[in-house]
Amino acid sequence: AACGPLQWRMSVSMTLPGGVALWAAPFAGLLFGSFAALAGYRLPRGEGVVGGRSRCPSCGTALGARDLVPIVSWLILRGRCVVCKVPISPRYPVTELGSALLFTLSAVAFGESWGTVTACALALGLVIIVLADLDRQIIPDLVLLWLLPAGLVHRWLAGAEWSDTAAGAVIALAFGLSLRWLAGRWARREALGLGDVKLLGVAGAWLGIAALPWFLMAAGALGAGFAALWRWRHGSDGFPLGPALSLALFAGVLASAPW
Repeated sequence: AACGPLQWRMSVSMTLPGGVALWAAPFAGLLFGSFAALAGYRLPRGEGVVGGRSRCPSCGTALGARDLVPIVSWLILRGRCVVCKVPISPRYPVTELGSALLFTLSAVAFGESWGTVTACALALGLVIIVLADLDRQIIPDLVLLWLLPAGLVHRWLAGAEWSDTAAGAVIALAFGLSLRWLAGRWARREALGLGDVKLLGVAGAWLGIAALPWFLMAAGALGAGFAALWRWRHGSDGFPLGPALSLALFAGVLASAPW
């Protein structure tokens, strides 16, 4: 499979009903963005995301349905808890809007094919990864475990060869392990987390061999820029690489779309 648009399987059984993707994507993005904000907070803390009502992180008050409407509730409450009046982080509406944007881009890129669904699944997982990595420098294995099969389905829908998909994953994983070892030897400390290495392997499965060089160069450039920003903001050399890898991966998947 080339780095450019793949030959998508467009049989009737693999297309969505006409018009569904474009109008549903923004609303689905808002709803799933709310879930992503919750999962990005809970997963790195070892908390479950299924079951248990959402609560104010300050006073612990259980939130009702009217307090959880994406964007709207935060605006009506003026960004504060309805009970304790402590400010609620803007990460929640920002995450919801960002997810809506990513879902919409997926729908525009892949149209009425099931590629839109798999691309949205990727977007959701990457948003959770970015939030968890920024918050606790953790990339949850649970998210990677759903992104890998989603990537396999996406590549199958795209008509890619299984050998190319598998080779992309193995090469990217081997590159990550080698980079982790070399960086650790040079810095004399852990310089690349295992979560980043596993995310590289997942990216290889989503992109295939031909797109890997582009992805690695883009991730490296984004990582360098983010490292400089992180150092300026936090005064630390250690920084989460997940956001750079996630952005480069999503851009690479969009680049493979038929548009």
